[in-house]
Amino acid sequence: MNEKTTARVAPFAMDLVFTMYYLAAPLLLVDLKANPIQLGLVGALASSVHMGMAHLMGRLSDRLGRRRLIIAAPLTFLTTCLLMTRMTDIRMILAFSVVNGLGLSIYWPSLQAWIADHPTGSGQRGLARDIGTFNLSWTAATLAGPVFSGLLYSLYPRLPFLVAGAIALMLFILVFTSVHESEPGPVEEAPDVDRATSNRRMGYLYAAWVANFASWFIMGNARYQFPKLARELNIPHHTIGLLLGFIGLALFIGFFLLRRTDHWLFSRKHLFGAQIVALAGISLLILSKASALFALGFMMIGFSCSITYYSSLYYAVHLLKKKGRGTGLHESILGGGAVLGPILGGVAAQYAGLRAPYLLCFALLAAALGAQLILTRRDKTP
Repeated sequence: MNEKTTARVAPFAMDLVFTMYYLAAPLLLVDLKANPIQLGLVGALASSVHMGMAHLMGRLSDRLGRRRLIIAAPLTFLTTCLLMTRMTDIRMILAFSVVNGLGLSIYWPSLQAWIADHPTGSGQRGLARDIGTFNLSWTAATLAGPVFSGLLYSLYPRLPFLVAGAIALMLFILVFTSVHESEPGPVEEAPDVDRATSNRRMGYLYAAWVANFASWFIMGNARYQFPKLARELNIPHHTIGLLLGFIGLALFIGFFLLRRTDHWLFSRKHLFGAQIVALAGISLLILSKASALFALGFMMIGFSCSITYYSSLYYAVHLLKKKGRGTGLHESILGGGAVLGPILGGVAAQYAGLRAPYLLCFALLAAALGAQLILTRRDKTP
């Protein structure tokens, strides 16, 4: 299989394994009579390790190469999936989340940097399209994985782990046979004007990182805090799942549209405009009671996240010479938002009411926009 096909299949396969595992694991914990804290830990442990280690593993891929790290991650998930088919110890299931978090931290920065090392087109437009393909791939898996996993679990509780393990094995074979290191090429000195432009535009990288942290902070609250609010409003379980699905749908649509144009590159009006849309979406979560308005709010938030994620990853691999370091920082920063968001939102909900997490998100995003304005103020691009 050629590298172009691998770049499309590898993100989908890994996120399919991950999303199948992390619907089935909480369901299994419920069957094993786990308490709410243990249910929360199964996802938080994986996310925390991913966040804490991603920037280190990105740098390691710069030093050791991408291939050996990329092929190790599917083996990690294959092992935990197979063990989960026999597991009845809650503590061991939580320990597997730590192992899986390590697998994510070595896989995503290395794969992202490898894709940037093997562009299928020329110039920033080609790189942007490659990243867009990557984004569409993993987002499609986040839409399909939970549905597939839930269906399999209803047939037999251990079946999602068996199927996820089989996919992990196929992914290992794919990356083992098709992922190769880049051959070092001649180093070309960029003209002074290009270097100056790059230095000035580093502000966009830092702004995108701030925006992406805020986006995943908001998304974490939406995914983990909204179900409690929805139950208080007597929204049925199946409707809650459908409403949260609008976040993934908006992400996919946003990535699809962004991949087809480069007008958003180094554009404040696109980066800031998307986040203003997210502020409107958060306002709907604060004020609404109708499911249709919640769906609209989640669409707004998901679309904003598509722009901040795309910008963060693209600027990291475009502006930084050490791409593994850039992708690692990108993953750690979004992971930080994904971990801190539900935790701080949960504290806010506990002491200030079920709408409080979204007031916190609104305040954080407003502050993030102020910081981004400062970071990009020296660039005269619109």
